[in-house]
Parts: sequence; C-alpha cells; structure tokens
Amino acid sequence: MEKLIVILVSIGLVILDNSLVPFFSIKGAYPSLLFVFAITYSIINGKEKAIFIGVVSGILQDIFFFHGFGVNSLLNLLLCLLASIVGEGIIKNKKLIPVVSIFFITIIKYIGVIIIFYLLHIDIQFSKSIIMGIYNGVVMFFAYKVVLNIYDDEYSKQRWRFKW
Repeated sequence: MEKLIVILVSIGLVILDNSLVPFFSIKGAYPSLLFVFAITYSIINGKEKAIFIGVVSGILQDIFFFHGFGVNSLLNLLLCLLASIVGEGIIKNKKLIPVVSIFFITIIKYIGVIIIFYLLHIDIQFSKSIIMGIYNGVVMFFAYKVVLNIYDDEYSKQRWRFKW
C-alpha cells in the first residue's frame, strides 16, 4: 500500500513539476518537486526504499525528457542511493544536512546529465543547475519536515504495537 501511495504522490508531483512550477522560474531554472521528494524520501527511509523511489521518479521524469530517455532513471537511482547513505549517518530531525545535500546532489545530477549529453553531442547549460540547486534547497527546507513528520507518525505507531 505504501508503494502505491508513493507512486501516486510522485505522479502528482511530476504533474506539478511540468504544469505549475515553471511559472516560478528564475532565469529559466525552477525546482523539481519530484526530485526533492525522492531525495527526502531516500534520506528518511533507507536503501531499499531509496532504490524504489529512484526508479519511479526517474521513469516519471524521463517521460518528459525528450532527448535522453533513461538518463533520469539511472541518475535518480544512483543519487537516491547516495542520499540514503547520507541519511544513515545523520540525525533525522535536523534540516541542515538534507538542505545542503540536495544542493550538491542536484549539481551532481546535472554534471551526470552533462557528461551523458556530451557523449551524445547534445548541449546543455550548467549555469541553470546552480540556480536549480539553490531552489531545490529552499524547497527541501520546507518539504523535509513534512515528509519526516509523516513517517515519524507512522513509525511511532508501529513501535507501540504489541504482538501476542
């Protein structure tokens, strides 16, 4: 059931990413709500769920990525796995590391896209990735606590269940 809810939330976020969020662009760069959610989910929930959300978010982003289908799937999978490793070593209630992490993970994603597109002889602008990284950091500042509270409630209920 949780996987279905994650997929539905991801579909809703990709719709927002492609319809509403571009109106808030700065110099042609805007945040990716789906990518921020995927990284947040990965930091909070660990490696197994990070792989799942990495694949789901990558496939959904690839639907609207005309020049290189599969690029987002590969990069999101690897970066969500990286985020889950970062999440293992942090105190979950603090926002600083997740906010800084999303900035650097966004930069790493765009470096990966640039390398793959360079091999395919497709040009892409790197300057937009820095603005997008800052924008994703701002979104992460607000989104991290929301996602953390959802999973804190779920896990606190499970901790107090007694099995007979």
